[in-house]
Amino acid sequence: MSLEAEIKAGALERGRYSYFPVVPGRLEFSIELRRRLLAERPPIIAVELPGFLEKSYRRALARLPEMSVILYTDESDQERAIYVPVEPADPFTEALRTAEEIGAEVIFLEPDSLERPHLHDAYPDTYAIRRVGLQKYIEAYRLWPQPRTADVAAHASAMAWKLQGADLLKNIFVVFR
Repeated sequence: MSLEAEIKAGALERGRYSYFPVVPGRLEFSIELRRRLLAERPPIIAVELPGFLEKSYRRALARLPEMSVILYTDESDQERAIYVPVEPADPFTEALRTAEEIGAEVIFLEPDSLERPHLHDAYPDTYAIRRVGLQKYIEAYRLWPQPRTADVAAHASAMAWKLQGADLLKNIFVVFR
């Protein structure tokens, strides 16, 4: 099969990459994500999380099922703290936990800067997944995508660059919002 046949516009499977879009903090996505990771057991799992928080996330994972909070300060405003809950129902937490369980390598995709583009994150009600299924939910969401700004494009390009640095011979499962 040619690479062109493997890569279809809008597809969530592209060559050696499997993309799994999630809604942060939603249990419905954590459940489906875990099912898929256990079934496929990918050797590499890439998550849309900042690399500079990797050690903090690993400490928080060791405390599960207790919730943790990662706090760090904004470089431009040392008086402003950024609050990141690490909770069992979050799909990113589940991706990290399951990666550890199956022995997968983890790549933290977000650039190591505190700047990230603001996304309005207007998602349909995730309870609908129980009625229509995950695939139809994702298809419906992708019909009305979020506006793409120059900041969002630059952020996505930085994550794509990190993906290119992964092992060229292994499949990669990418968890993103």
